[in-house]
Amino acid sequence: MNDSTVHFKITQLDIEVAEPISLEWQEREIDAGPITAELDQAISQTANQGTLDYGQCRARAEFHVRLRFPELASTLESLGVDEELTQPLRVVIRSEGEILDDHSFMLSGVCDLSPHKLFSAKETRASVLPGV
Repeated sequence: MNDSTVHFKITQLDIEVAEPISLEWQEREIDAGPITAELDQAISQTANQGTLDYGQCRARAEFHVRLRFPELASTLESLGVDEELTQPLRVVIRSEGEILDDHSFMLSGVCDLSPHKLFSAKETRASVLPGV
């Protein structure tokens, strides 16, 4: 290991985005409600890790995450849709950003979606933007 490089394991991630998002489904706009996100622990031991490269002042991390839309799932369940449509969306977030002077960092990056019945990878895009 290089003295200016630190490897780390991501062990916890619990997010709730209370502000609802709108989705277009079957040519209709739907209020999907809030989103929750958590680490996908069912992934291999090499997932959910990152590197702090102090030599280049860059932080990199890869998160394997399950996204849930509880209100949307509840609505779909009440309509009697196929259970596969209400399953969590699994994504891999590959992000990076600058290491700041106070050793904090702001990561941003793109999300790769696993196959899902409701969210087509061809038609669905997601990104993580740096915080403020």
